[in-house]
Amino acid sequence: MQFLGIKFTLFVVFSLLFSACDKGPPIPEEKFIKVYVDLLIIQDTTISKISSLDSVKTLVFSRHDISSEQYDETIDYYNSQPEKWTVFFDSATAYVEYLKKAAEKQP
Repeated sequence: MQFLGIKFTLFVVFSLLFSACDKGPPIPEEKFIKVYVDLLIIQDTTISKISSLDSVKTLVFSRHDISSEQYDETIDYYNSQPEKWTVFFDSATAYVEYLKKAAEKQP
């Protein structure tokens, strides 16, 4: 009987260790940055032409080949670890600056 108790304890410990591992977000950060920035840009520049935020999301998600579930799960991932938002927003800001410089170089 004590052997079963040890097996159960080991099972619980390994289960907790496995579940505690950070699997990361469903959408890799580099791709999520592009999705997030595209959403902001399209929202700000075409909102009068597109009737709803859902339409904007559908367009962007299709462009990046992701689902709304993946997007929502990625948002949940970052919300569960708020310190990761800081790094994310710094990277997103750098990406916006890159896009801005690239646009300035075009005639």
